[in-house]
Amino acid sequence: MTRPADGGLRFARAADGPCSLLAIGGWIGPGEVWHDCFAHLPGWRCASYDHRGSGHSRHQRAPIGLAEQVDDLLFMADALLDGPCVLAAESAGAAVALMAALREPQRFTGLVLVAAAWRRADARALAAMSAMLEADPAAFIAGFVEQCLPETRDPDIRRWANRVLSQASPAHARELLLCRGEHDLDGRLGSLALPALILHGSQDRIVPASDSSALVGQLPNARLHVLEGFGHAPMITAPGRIAGLIDQAFPAEARRTDTHGQDTGTSPA
Repeated sequence: MTRPADGGLRFARAADGPCSLLAIGGWIGPGEVWHDCFAHLPGWRCASYDHRGSGHSRHQRAPIGLAEQVDDLLFMADALLDGPCVLAAESAGAAVALMAALREPQRFTGLVLVAAAWRRADARALAAMSAMLEADPAAFIAGFVEQCLPETRDPDIRRWANRVLSQASPAHARELLLCRGEHDLDGRLGSLALPALILHGSQDRIVPASDSSALVGQLPNARLHVLEGFGHAPMITAPGRIAGLIDQAFPAEARRTDTHGQDTGTSPA
């Protein structure tokens, strides 16, 4: 088990039950992006954390790398949950989740990948986005939020999204963006036999739905569900629907609905 050596990872746990779910955000999306889904999963023991450089987690050494994020995920899976769990991730977090599952598949009972940005991004495109982010971080994040949420004009959702994404420093946001050029999972997923629920909004302007179709073609036990009319972040705009699909995808797990509140904290540095 790898212990984060250069910072602390902010975590949250909600409810209790025999079904365990660990959820991570994407690019600079903290674990909070999953919390509304947790409210619709009372029979599950749910946990999330802010990956390094996002939300309230700390990072003291640059640059943030993909390998460190995989180490952190495996550490938090052990620290937060008792035994194997379903692993959920959105957007850029999907690459981290897939790499963790490839490394230690016995730790997980299934995968839920939403708007999975699992393919290596073009280096020139990443460099251009990094330059725009450096020039005007607030404008870049505001534009990103607009692209993520085409299905809603709710100003409260937009304010919340801008707030939680802006918790990341501009330097860490650029480092996490460039992580998308560090991996190449094409052709490496055929041995990953975990059941996988792949979810993608038909109106996603960040990651094309065709990427999820290609992912299903590489995972031997995956099922794709396209969410008509939704964009890049349906966990935020349709949390009950996403939770229902998770519940249906893993029916073999027993359920119980007693809850014991919410627990938050920061892992030791």
